[in-house]
Amino acid sequence: MYLTRKFHIEGTEQLERLSRSSADLWNSICKWYWRTVDRQDHWISKTAMRRWHCKGHDVLPSQTAQEVAGQFYKAIGSWHDNDRKGNPPKRCDKTYNVLRWTYQGVTLREDGVLRLSTKRGEDSILIDWPAREEPRTVEIGKTSGGFVVRAQYDTEPVDRTTGDKVAGVDLGEKHLAAVFTGDDAFTINGGELRALRHYQNSLKAKLDAKIDRKERGSNRWKKLVETKRKQLEHIDSKITDLLHKLSRKVVEMLLERRVSAVGIGDVRGIRDRIDYGTKMNQRLHQWVYGEFARMIEQKAELAGITVERIDEAYTSQECPQCGHRQKPSGREYSCGECDFHGHRDVVGAANIRRKYVGSDGQTRLPGVMASPSGVRFHPHLSCSSRSRRRTQSES
Repeated sequence: MYLTRKFHIEGTEQLERLSRSSADLWNSICKWYWRTVDRQDHWISKTAMRRWHCKGHDVLPSQTAQEVAGQFYKAIGSWHDNDRKGNPPKRCDKTYNVLRWTYQGVTLREDGVLRLSTKRGEDSILIDWPAREEPRTVEIGKTSGGFVVRAQYDTEPVDRTTGDKVAGVDLGEKHLAAVFTGDDAFTINGGELRALRHYQNSLKAKLDAKIDRKERGSNRWKKLVETKRKQLEHIDSKITDLLHKLSRKVVEMLLERRVSAVGIGDVRGIRDRIDYGTKMNQRLHQWVYGEFARMIEQKAELAGITVERIDEAYTSQECPQCGHRQKPSGREYSCGECDFHGHRDVVGAANIRRKYVGSDGQTRLPGVMASPSGVRFHPHLSCSSRSRRRTQSES
């Protein structure tokens, strides 16, 4: 397994130049890829593109230049995997682009400084590394306040489990997660996330209206576009921080309840199968279930908990006592056959757990399900100020 460490550094002239060169290379690859498709009906392979544009690059080291081509072809692959739905990667006007080094170009010195290789004859990039492990990959991207470093390094899971209980996790929009352990249940409230999304949508609409009233390319237009980018980036950072803290809370509560295995409802594709109207569709398309599930899965596995994705079809409609299936009304589930009633999301979690355990371990619940305890995000848990680290140059 691997972990990702993220921290901010101050910008340097060298990083600015390399990031701009990376963007120029992306723009060139993008332009010639689609030009060849349009004029010759030919899809250039990644190997040919690397040989054409990346080999012997004037500014970027060979490895970093090849990673730019890899980024573009990864985007093309995602577009094809999605049956060519949506807009293909055709943007050819990037100013900055991510710089990426793999393990061949990364060295952790004995003094705790991370050394990133550059072109022969140029100064290497040196960064204070706050961990003992040497990262396998390092990415440096441009932000409004400088640059951000994302480094991935290998780590071994540490088994912290103390029991053998099995839990089911049902992901939702109102409640980010409902967890049923067989003995008790708890929910993770998604109110703070919905508030951030609502603010993000209203802010975007407000700034878009102001931008549309200005002449494109004017100084005022540029300032508003930059303001929009900074503010939306700040909200995205708050959302990511919120998801990390709540997913960590889920795993800690599972460990407290002596859980060693978890089944998580797999809701991939739900946004393509349903249509609830404009406003609800917007909320569903901004639903971060995939990212939140991935965070829970990664943190759980690092703690020694076994995780498996379970098909969640009809889990919120099936009675956990008699098996009768009906659509719930409101937040409470009431069975019309056996008078069972309980929290709708916890019913889904209980059925996911039963699917994971299998027929041999199926147990029917009593007629009344106890109300789950709730977990909310509190403002005093907001993240601390971002650390700043300076880059240096090595002769």
